[in-house]
Parts: sequence; structure tokens; C-alpha cells
Amino acid sequence: MASKFPLAPRLLLLCSVLTLWPQLAAAQTEPTTITQVCTPKVTSNVVVASAKQRSDAGQRAQPPITDTYNGFAWPDTPLGVIKTANGYQFFGSDGGSHSRQMWRGEWVGNNKSGSVVTTLGTLSDPLGTGNPLDVSVLPNPDPAVSSDYPSYGYVGGGPVYQVPAGMTGAGNLLVTYHAELPNDALYAALGLAASSDNGIHWTDLGEIIRLNQAYAVGLDGFEIGDGPLVLSPDGKYFYLYFPDWIANGTLHTINASGVSTTTDVSVARAPVDSVLEAAFGSSRPHAVPFEKFYEGSWHLQPAIGGASSDLSPNSAYQGYLDIHYNNAIQRYVMIISNDTMFGYAESVDALHWTSPVLLGTFGPIAAYPTAVGLGDDPHILGNVFYVYFTYLPSEGWKGGLLRRLTVTCQ
Repeated sequence: MASKFPLAPRLLLLCSVLTLWPQLAAAQTEPTTITQVCTPKVTSNVVVASAKQRSDAGQRAQPPITDTYNGFAWPDTPLGVIKTANGYQFFGSDGGSHSRQMWRGEWVGNNKSGSVVTTLGTLSDPLGTGNPLDVSVLPNPDPAVSSDYPSYGYVGGGPVYQVPAGMTGAGNLLVTYHAELPNDALYAALGLAASSDNGIHWTDLGEIIRLNQAYAVGLDGFEIGDGPLVLSPDGKYFYLYFPDWIANGTLHTINASGVSTTTDVSVARAPVDSVLEAAFGSSRPHAVPFEKFYEGSWHLQPAIGGASSDLSPNSAYQGYLDIHYNNAIQRYVMIISNDTMFGYAESVDALHWTSPVLLGTFGPIAAYPTAVGLGDDPHILGNVFYVYFTYLPSEGWKGGLLRRLTVTCQ
């Protein structure tokens, strides 16, 4: 994910739904220690989208891709997965640039990198045989909602939430998108986009999370990721996890004392009902304000630029975060990727986490982990679940693969 080129090539340079959700006890705010109950074991590591399959899919993509350098740079974010009557629907960003073009009587593309790609396939073949729908996130009709949109060089997402029956916007989709301000480093934010036609069009609802460190040219590169919306234990809030950069008065992530000022795991939240009503029940679709969890409390720090606490300060793994509920062990599960190694952690209340343990080393570049359950709801995990990730060799997207781990809880 990047304004000038997708994140994975940049990493080579840096070396570096509600339907069956459990109703758990209210989240605690006092310190607590929990013991991990699952011993995860990787039982297979297979290719589910080869370089040739990706290239062939890019030739079929609609609207036609316009990036002749990166080609079909998919998936450049974690995936969103929905089970359908005939298989599975997958969502992920094509990190290539998307030039404005006329297609089937309408203007498409936004002259930015990133998109939301929709494919129909199976858990063993996410690309399927059809034409990928490669759609840019377009600005909100209300310029005030999309005030930051013109400054982005990249807007792309994959993690989707499908609104359950009986709620505002039932059947519609929300996607968490990753947006980047174009400069000489990587400064990113998180936003929401909505689709009421199953991913044919996506409309920006606005930015919802920004780093505590203010934007400035010359900043160190720092990756905020692109995680899924996660329901809180009481089902009343959307949680969204991300690493944060706590402002330190410099352009660097290491302060004058040599101490890192970034968090490994931070979280923000907003009420589910308010988010859905604003997105799908309003004549002016928009995102509602989120708030960051800070020093054991909510309501103190806005998610746009506020400070946050580190939920996993002693983690040996930092990077992309993917969180889902595991019904078999009655806990939330976190998969962490530092682009080479994957870590695994658990939580009862979605705020206090076990110290991450090593799941495995899958590099040289292994990014964007997405855990997927094998039951009726792919967002809910079981004793056996999959973890998809983008694998890139030294030549970057040309040889890029989508791989899948099988993880068994012992």
C-alpha cells in the first residue's frame, strides 16, 4: 500500500456477522493476566493463487487495469471473505494505480493507487474463473465528508462487514480502507467505504482513525495496516485494531533516548447502531467518530489524532493485525505479521491479550494475514481455520502469490 507504488514493493526496499456472535462479559479495564488455551500448529502451507493465476485474472479484470508497471497487484491488503450460496466472495485491494477512464458509459477510476477487488471462488481458489471486479473507492457526494480524500495517493481495502438482517442497511457492505498521504515516507490512515450493490460501487464515508503523530513530510515510514471491524464482547461496538505512533516531537519513531514511541496493538471503537445508521440510514452517508482506548478508559481520546494505549506492549511481533472471534475456544484470536514471521495471541475481553507466540516464519515477504473460519460465517474461527497471506519473492508482484496456512488448535 503506497501512494507511488503498492506497499509490498516498498517493503522489499525497507526489508522489511453479527449473526452468531457471542455475548461475553463486559470488557474489563483493570490489568489482568490470561493464559493461552490454544496451542496453534500450522499443518499445511499451500499456494491458492499462483503468479500466473494472478496475471491471468488481471487480464480479465473489469474495469480494465491501467497500471502497466505493477499490473494486477492483488491482494495488497488483507482479504474480506463472505460465504454465499454458491461459494465464497473475496475482497482485497489491487495496489496498482487506477487511472480515470470511461467504462460502460460511466467514469471509473480515481487516479490513485488501491481499490476494492471482488472475486467469486472457493477457499482453495479465491480468484475463481470469472472476471475480477476492480473498483476504485470514489469520493462522497458531500465534499465535507471526503475532505481528506483529495490528499490521498492510495485508497484501498479488503476487510468487509456485511450488515445482518434486521439492522439498518441489511445486506449492504462496509469496507475498512487504507489511505496514504503521498510524500517521501509512508503516512497512512484508516477510513470506511460503503457499497449498496454488492461491491459494484464503493463510496467514501470518511476517515475514522489517524496516528497520534501528526503528518509531516520527512516522517519515518510507519504501517497502520488495514484490519477488519470486530464486534465487541457485548455486540454494541465495532472495534478496529491498529499500531499507533505516539507523538514524540520528532520525525522519527525512536525518541532521543532511543525508545520506540509506537504501539504494537491499539484499538478504537464506535457504536454499531450509529455506524450503520450514518452509513445506510442517512440522506448524507458518512462515518461517525471513533474513539481510542487510552489508559484504561474510553471517551478520552478521539480516533483522529488522539493518543492510545498499547494492548500488547511486550510483544515480540509488530505489524499487520488480524482479529477474529474463535467460537471453539470462546476467545478472540489475533494474527500478527511483521512481513516475515507470524505471531498468535488470544483475548477474552478483546482488550487484554496473551503474549504473542510464534506461529511460523513464512517470508521473505509475508504480509496481510487474514484468518478465515470454515463454518457458515467465515469471520468466526474454530479448532481448524485458515490464514491467507500475500507472499512476495525478490522480484515483487511479478512473482507474487496468495498462500494459505491451515492452523489447528491443540
